[in-house]
Amino acid sequence: MLITKSRLQGSSVVVTLPLHNGEKLEPNKEYVVIYSPDGTITLVPKIDDPFVLSEAGAFYEKDEWNNLSPEGRELF
Repeated sequence: MLITKSRLQGSSVVVTLPLHNGEKLEPNKEYVVIYSPDGTITLVPKIDDPFVLSEAGAFYEKDEWNNLSPEGRELF
């Protein structure tokens, strides 16, 4: 079990993360921080927006339900 301790640095609380099986975290990487009601803190690596370089309509799916007509009591 890996154990670490939080400390105050200026107006921030800092937690250092120890090595795990010799693996180091990449320095200067951004993480999204999620605080759970049970006290769990989750760090999720932040990724670049995958939609930034796409052209308009690149992720559009055509409407498969467009040409259907009701056959029973359903409403459209």
